[in-house]
Amino acid sequence: MPKPDFLIIGAQKCGTSSLFHYLGQHPDLILPSLKEIQFFSLDYSMGWNWYKNQFPQKPFFKRKLTGEASPYYLLHPLVPGRVAKHLPGVKLIVMLRNPVDRAYSHFWHEKNFKTESLDSFEEAIAKEPERISEEEQKLINNEIAQSQPYRSFSYLSRGVYFKQISEWLRFYPISQMHFIKSENFFENPETELAGLYRFLRIRQIMPVNLTPQNTNTYPKLEPEIRERVAVNFIGDGKKLAGLLGDKFIWNNRHQAK
Repeated sequence: MPKPDFLIIGAQKCGTSSLFHYLGQHPDLILPSLKEIQFFSLDYSMGWNWYKNQFPQKPFFKRKLTGEASPYYLLHPLVPGRVAKHLPGVKLIVMLRNPVDRAYSHFWHEKNFKTESLDSFEEAIAKEPERISEEEQKLINNEIAQSQPYRSFSYLSRGVYFKQISEWLRFYPISQMHFIKSENFFENPETELAGLYRFLRIRQIMPVNLTPQNTNTYPKLEPEIRERVAVNFIGDGKKLAGLLGDKFIWNNRHQAK
């Protein structure tokens, strides 16, 4: 049975659904019907054979590459080690969006799914530590297999990108990772896909359907709130830019007209 050649590991609300949709149209790839298999995060107890059975079988596979997209993989504290145990040679794809925009989109995602009861974005952020800190420690200690609060209320935590990437770099060289700036992907997907195709070593064949997937509409974030939330990412953002370059610097300062 085949095993994945690549994983789209995150981040959530950064365009992973669109990317998976576009890759599904490439003739050199054959993808599972389910985008988020979540084996390494939610269903690890199902076992390795169960995971491999989620991918297309050999008679249909030929020489094509396969992979999956589970954005929770980037955040989950145990996933890097689990992936390295089973897939030491896998290629890792990471999409990174302005962490303030990502957190705000995440908040409205939870509101739409009725998992977030708080009305205020800032209140949800303020309550994040008390909602998820203990849950994270339980995951690390293997006291629990899953945590809905950790998945749902990690608004700031998911945007602390350098911290998360550093965990993956304990197991993988950076040469096995490909980083996409979400804003560039949203604006010009074909350019970003061309770079990804080179990373995966597949032909430069663009998708016919570039319709964005899993989009959402919600109220605009006030500039003053944006600035206050952005403070939470300053330190990690500097480290991220040091690792990946100035391309991954986002300006969240409000400039009055």
